[in-house]
Amino acid sequence: MELQEYHVKHIFKTAGLPVLKGEVAYTPKEAEQVAKRLGKGPYFLKAQIVGGNSCYGTLLTPDARVDGCGFAQDRKAVAEVAKNLFGHPEWLKGVSDLFEIQKVYIEAGVADATALGRCVFRVNFEKQCEMLCVCSAKGKLFECVLDGALSELNLKKAVSTLCGVGETDLAKAMALLLKKTYKLFKSYGAMAVELSPIAQLKNGSLCVLDGRLVFDPNTTYKFPELVALIESRVGKERERQARENGFRYMGMKGNIACVVNGIGLGWATVDLIQRRGGRVAALLDVGTEPTKETVTKALRLVLSEPNVDGVLVNIFGGLTRCDLIAEGLIAAFPEMAAGLPFVVRMDGINAEAGQRLLFESRLPFTVKTEMGDAIRSIVKEVKEIR
Repeated sequence: MELQEYHVKHIFKTAGLPVLKGEVAYTPKEAEQVAKRLGKGPYFLKAQIVGGNSCYGTLLTPDARVDGCGFAQDRKAVAEVAKNLFGHPEWLKGVSDLFEIQKVYIEAGVADATALGRCVFRVNFEKQCEMLCVCSAKGKLFECVLDGALSELNLKKAVSTLCGVGETDLAKAMALLLKKTYKLFKSYGAMAVELSPIAQLKNGSLCVLDGRLVFDPNTTYKFPELVALIESRVGKERERQARENGFRYMGMKGNIACVVNGIGLGWATVDLIQRRGGRVAALLDVGTEPTKETVTKALRLVLSEPNVDGVLVNIFGGLTRCDLIAEGLIAAFPEMAAGLPFVVRMDGINAEAGQRLLFESRLPFTVKTEMGDAIRSIVKEVKEIR
């Protein structure tokens, strides 16, 4: 489960993380009113869509062209920029016809800021008993396993990766920011907390310009305040079918369809595919206890997305029976296009039995046990048929 950005920013602010002042608007007129309350421009405007692209991969500027984002120098321009974001703008046609932008988040912009780097606290999806801290900045990378706590040594290394060595005011502020982020990560039992990027403003202070919070939907009962924030997107046939079958579904703009058992694992899969140069067409979470029939329906659903050139099934966990997953895949296989790459990774209950069923079916599945191997395989196979 992933929240929209304006909810994430509110949680960040409550946890003591520095964010830009902002409000959400539902019409261009409201956007103009929000800008008035925020004060002097410039303003950043971002369409609210779960899993949407960040506007701050490089800092947003008047010349930037980022899908789903806009820049307004003054209040007069805010309404016009917002108008171009609402509804079904041109850039959404490449993502899916299932989305409709109904909300835009407006932030008080900054005249000068320097992106320092990115930090993620996340579950290691290949070894779910592990938690990781990953920091990257200007070609430098630091990654460590968190053994129940963020040690002073690892904190020092993370800070030096993001802002250099030395006991400077910037380093002290960064250390405090990372401590608060780790506390947030632990307190919610989140799958991932991402700060991307952390920037230094003109006055020397730090600010989290963008970020993500990802939760395991099966644990949200512990946090009723989060359940109230989950919003169903306006969708059409595929999303309706997904809801009727208890799936979580998102159409995207690539050519690799992904079926997973857990949305946290799903987002990790999407992230790793993108790092390998691939692009995801659809992400479907079948939940923790799918049946043969639901797996078959799930496969039919993702294959209904246009431009699918390959399928990755990534199953990991203690509750999901891999043999039932295999039976569902075999049942649905005749409906697939001939020659379409199909990679399956299984690790969990009855994994060996599931793999054996796939081998004995003599159908052209590529079966992997490691997540990294499976992702490398599907990206490579899809590229080869292009």
